[in-house]
Amino acid sequence: MSWELFRKYRWIIISVLIFLATDLSVLGYNIYSSFKIAESAVSINLSGRQRMLSQRTTKVLLSLQDDARVGVSQEADLKELALVVNLFDTTLKGFRDGDTVTGGDGKPVFLVQVETDEARRIVSDAYEIWNPYLTKLQPLLKPGFSDTELTDVTTYARSNNLKLLGLMNDLTTDLEKTANQRALRLRAVQIGGLVFVLFNVLVTVFISIRDLMRGDRALVKARKETEEILGTVKEGLFLLDREHRLGSQYSQLLPEILQREVAPEMPFLPILEEMVSKEVYDSAKDYIELLFGERVKESLVTALNPLSQVEVRGKEGASHYLSFHFNRVLEEGKIAHLLVTVQDVTDLVQLTEQLEAAKGQSRVEVEVLLKLLSTDAGVLRQFLDNVGNGLAQINERLRSEDDSELARLHLLNHIMRIVHGIKGEAAALGIEIFEDYAHGFEKELVEMRSKGEVRGEDMVRITVLLDGFYERLASITNIAEKMAGSGGGDADEKYLQTFTESVQNLVARIAGDAQKEVSVVCDLADIVHLPRRVANELNSLCIQLLRNAVKHGIEMPEERETLGKPAVGEIRVECREVGRDEYEFIVRDDGRGISVKGIREVLVQKGLLSKEEAEALSVDAVMLKLFEPGFSTAKEADRDAGHGVGLDVVAEKIMQLRGQLTLNSKVQTFTEFKIRFTY
Repeated sequence: MSWELFRKYRWIIISVLIFLATDLSVLGYNIYSSFKIAESAVSINLSGRQRMLSQRTTKVLLSLQDDARVGVSQEADLKELALVVNLFDTTLKGFRDGDTVTGGDGKPVFLVQVETDEARRIVSDAYEIWNPYLTKLQPLLKPGFSDTELTDVTTYARSNNLKLLGLMNDLTTDLEKTANQRALRLRAVQIGGLVFVLFNVLVTVFISIRDLMRGDRALVKARKETEEILGTVKEGLFLLDREHRLGSQYSQLLPEILQREVAPEMPFLPILEEMVSKEVYDSAKDYIELLFGERVKESLVTALNPLSQVEVRGKEGASHYLSFHFNRVLEEGKIAHLLVTVQDVTDLVQLTEQLEAAKGQSRVEVEVLLKLLSTDAGVLRQFLDNVGNGLAQINERLRSEDDSELARLHLLNHIMRIVHGIKGEAAALGIEIFEDYAHGFEKELVEMRSKGEVRGEDMVRITVLLDGFYERLASITNIAEKMAGSGGGDADEKYLQTFTESVQNLVARIAGDAQKEVSVVCDLADIVHLPRRVANELNSLCIQLLRNAVKHGIEMPEERETLGKPAVGEIRVECREVGRDEYEFIVRDDGRGISVKGIREVLVQKGLLSKEEAEALSVDAVMLKLFEPGFSTAKEADRDAGHGVGLDVVAEKIMQLRGQLTLNSKVQTFTEFKIRFTY
């Protein structure tokens, strides 16, 4: 078989051998010449530096005289003198003997000994000037030199500087001449080798083309038949080799199914990695390697295929589903390729998901109904009224004729306060269908605000989200109307019980999510004396303060124990009458308190203020930053904190109550919000 191959490709083999022999010869000479030219380049560079150093030495000496004359410090000039003298001396020795010196970039470099007679003469002449020069310079390189020594060496420098500069110029010229001669010899060798190789290639090409044309006619016929087959099949079809590259032939529909451009020999794994999750990609990569394993039976691993039905990302970002099937292709009993078949199964998957969604929706509706049945009907009715009023406000503001960018930003902050309030009330009542939707709504609003500008299309998106809120409101309202009239008993007692339970349930849920331990002490008996409208405003305000207390105030159990506190944090919620129609509503926690220093650091980290501006703020001004829209000290945002809306809502609610807020806090001890109001 080897002899047959040689006979078939003998001219190409002989040509390649001749080419390799010529190329290696030229390459060897190139490497040698390049090495020598590189040495010359170093020498030329450093000889040029010698010219500069001789000038710098004289300049520093003159500067030292000036320093002595006016009585200023000579330390900087002496340091520079030591540096340039050392560089000039070591480099000159390198030219004479060959040695490692400091290069132009400050790194060690080997300087070869000069080669020509002319260069050696120049270096010898330079030493005749430099040796006495260096002797006179030595006292200046040590502390305590005299003015006489300085004058002596400066006089010598003025007399011999131009001679030394001229010798270094001559050295540079000689080195450049040597380098040019080497470059000319290298160019002649390269041209000769190139001409010989070109002649060899032309002869080989002529013979090869004659042979290849015979084979091309047969290949064209075979390729045409293959293209007809691949253009007819309705699936994506391609071969995958052991290096995970696509074969040269693939079905016409493959790019359309993958929604990616494909080409022969293109790596398959990068395409797959772009389409699927990392977990699926890692599993698929291992599965493909498994299929190429000679000892593994194909039938035994088929069920392990992680790509049998997988969600993939399209070029435009839309997801769809594909199914990949792999079959081994054997050559002489060994695995040569994998034949991959790809089908788009999106319609099948979507149909399956719709069936499952229908079942799931029924379960969700039952769970919501059970939750609402356990909620006080009056409280639920008030919650639904609050939601309806909030959505109506948003809808009314969206119709505003003012469509300026600033107006849109104010509107966005207003909507965030309303949505955040709805989310808090829903969380307190445990109505997840509202809490989850409000949280998703809020996340999109935060993303809009983070872009720095609110565009017209953002307003369109808000309208779509608002419609989703109205749909959920209508659904829950229908259930609430059917529940109307089913309750009984004392209304004030039920309201107080519902208020207290909602506070406790909310704190328990947030504390559980944060892996904290928190107890709530409620003293809210006087809240029943307030109109329901006022009580509901306090409820909404309380929710925001409780979130802050649990997320920002109460420490982790181990941190509290380290500080000598009980592992279980405590929050007190009180409402008490302090005068005629005058009340105080208090939320107090025994947590870490508010750190003014920490707030300043966050203001600087987020680029809201410079360090100087933050330090210049008074304590009261720093505290007021907590109530600004979008400001939060949380490191990460979740459904309970981090969006910079909670205290913004608190500020708005206090304004609606026409109340006054007193904020007291002590680091590592407590934080207390006290709202005083009348009605």
